[in-house]
Amino acid sequence: MYKFLITIKLQPGTRDKILKAAPEVQKETRAEEGSIFYDFFTCTDDPDRLAFIECFTSKEAFELHCEQDHTKKLEHFMNSFTNH
Repeated sequence: MYKFLITIKLQPGTRDKILKAAPEVQKETRAEEGSIFYDFFTCTDDPDRLAFIECFTSKEAFELHCEQDHTKKLEHFMNSFTNH
């Protein structure tokens, strides 16, 4: 299994924009071959921090996920709201 816990610090007030886009990406990712789970959470002590929990059957399944259009679109979209 290939598992990830990713936290992202957002610019204040932008969380809802990301969470609005999340369900469609979750649906598409969960339908991918090799996807075990893919979830988004808001940190309880910081509403501007998101946690992504992802699990794939293999490194190859994860790499295929990274090549998908919906993955690239979400990553590009989220980069405009994160604190780098």
